[in-house]
Amino acid sequence: MPFIDVPTLLRDLCSGVLDLVFAPVCVSCRAPIATSDRDRLVCGPCWARCRELPAPRCERCWGPIPAREDPRPKCRTCGEWPAAVRAIRSAFLMGPVPRALVHAIKYRGWAAAAGPMAARMAALRWPRDVDEEVKLVVPVPTSRTRLRERGYNQAALLAAGIAARTGRTAAPELLERTRSTATQTTLHPGERRANVARAFGVPAGCAARVRGEHVLLVDDVWTTGATALACTGALLAAGARVVSVATFARVVPELER
Repeated sequence: MPFIDVPTLLRDLCSGVLDLVFAPVCVSCRAPIATSDRDRLVCGPCWARCRELPAPRCERCWGPIPAREDPRPKCRTCGEWPAAVRAIRSAFLMGPVPRALVHAIKYRGWAAAAGPMAARMAALRWPRDVDEEVKLVVPVPTSRTRLRERGYNQAALLAAGIAARTGRTAAPELLERTRSTATQTTLHPGERRANVARAFGVPAGCAARVRGEHVLLVDDVWTTGATALACTGALLAAGARVVSVATFARVVPELER
């Protein structure tokens, strides 16, 4: 009599029934997703429409470099940053599909979208020293109000997913908001920097874990970098040696225009 794997059979049966009742639908385009597709939240065509940041780009911050402009010795995006800010990477250029995913996880309660988003972020290419040195993955913290509204911090979900896929340690407890801030969405670059100035800190008793480390800071979107750089400043002030930043999407206004 052939062997029958009953648990697997029951699991596949239940999965099939659920697919009949709750057919998987793409978060971005709302089209049905084939039940045989391993990625049950975003369809293949939508992933194919996601664009990487275009080349040429700065090797440090991945900011696009305008034609006929030499970023050496100082890139116009990252040239004034502290030397301890090692590298910035974003999985995709902001566009219709990445925007839909970010909106889904931030405002529509699709926490499960963090899985496929983190998988793309975990596959980012880094300089060798970043790959070799980073042990701690720290998310940009959200406010208590937004945490109550959403039920989770989307950056923390992304950080946990990246850590699990890269063998590192997710450490959301190492960074906190020290004051509430207004939403950054409608603010200009200068207003964004002022809004998040001194809004983050390393909790008392946690500095020893940060001291001397190369920390990977994680957020969903890089717009002007104001939030990430404010968090970076807090980590460096607490003793971190170097900070790199990973986001799912990056806004480049001149390309959107």
